[in-house]
Amino acid sequence: MFTKTLKQVSKPMLGRMLLRKGLISTTDLQEALSAQNQSGKKLGEVLVEKQLVSPDKVNQALTEQNVRLGEILVKEDLISQEQLSQVLAEQYLKNKKLGELLLEKKLVTPEQLEKTLRKQYWQKNGFWLIS
Repeated sequence: MFTKTLKQVSKPMLGRMLLRKGLISTTDLQEALSAQNQSGKKLGEVLVEKQLVSPDKVNQALTEQNVRLGEILVKEDLISQEQLSQVLAEQYLKNKKLGELLLEKKLVTPEQLEKTLRKQYWQKNGFWLIS
């Protein structure tokens, strides 16, 4: 099942995300990584300093690395913000996964959860999805 594979995925690298989105070239990335290695600065800082990418694009990519399941479900109108808040409070108390609680409460179907987890996975890895 797809949800089990998510545990093994680490946070994508900023450079790869920007490259996949076509915001920088491979050459740009290599040059920036070399400059980063010499300066010790964060890659995003180097890319902005070299004017290879705007600060907004770097921030957008960093935000996408941290996209949360609940935020996607609310944005897709699958659950309300109030329902998310309630389930997050329960999650804190019961130490269960958000998706598990949403299924138990029948707030989403297994298919909706699976689709949303896929969307989250691809967004975290720097891909834009067209629905």
